[in-house]
Amino acid sequence: MENNEKKENAGEVFEIDMLELLDCSKLEFFRDDAGFISLKYDGNEYFNVMLTRLVPFYSKTTYISVAYDNEDREFKEIGVIKDMKELSPEQYELVNSYLEYKYYMPEITKVYSIKDNSRGFIFVDIDTTAGRKTICIRDWYSNFRLLTDKYLYASDVDGNKYFCDDISKLDKKSLAVLEIYI
Repeated sequence: MENNEKKENAGEVFEIDMLELLDCSKLEFFRDDAGFISLKYDGNEYFNVMLTRLVPFYSKTTYISVAYDNEDREFKEIGVIKDMKELSPEQYELVNSYLEYKYYMPEITKVYSIKDNSRGFIFVDIDTTAGRKTICIRDWYSNFRLLTDKYLYASDVDGNKYFCDDISKLDKKSLAVLEIYI
C-alpha cells in the first residue's frame, strides 16, 4: 500500500519545489516612512521585505531571497534575485546596504590566544576589522570551524559572527594558535 502512495505523490509539485526568479527590471525597492525596505513588483506592494542571502558564505550578490510576512503573519517568499548585477545602480546600492548591515561580520586579522575552560566554551582573543576583542564560543566544533580549506567561520555565544576568508594570510603565530582547533 505504501508503494501506491509513493507513486501517486511522485507527480505532485509542492510550493517549496518552485524557485521563482524575479525580473530585476520590474523590482522597485524603496525605504518606507518607517525606514524599512519595501517593494513594488508586478503591480503589488510589499512592506518591510526581508532579504536573505541563500548562499551567504560563497556569494554575496547572487541568489537573494525576497520575502515578507503577510497579514496573517505568515512568511511568504516573493521570489529570488538570481544576480544583483541585474539591478539598476540605485536598486543595487539599496539592496546591498541592507544585506551588508544584516550580514555584518568583522574579519579576523590576528589570533592571539585560545583558552578552553573545559566546560564546552573557548575564549578566543582576536584582532578584527572592528577592533580587538575576546569572544566566547560554545560548542567550538560547530561554531569555530573551517568551511573550506581556507575560510574560517566563528559564531560567539551572543550570535555575533566573524570570518577569515583565507587563514593562510594570517601570521605564523596566529596559525600556530589555531592549529589545535581547526
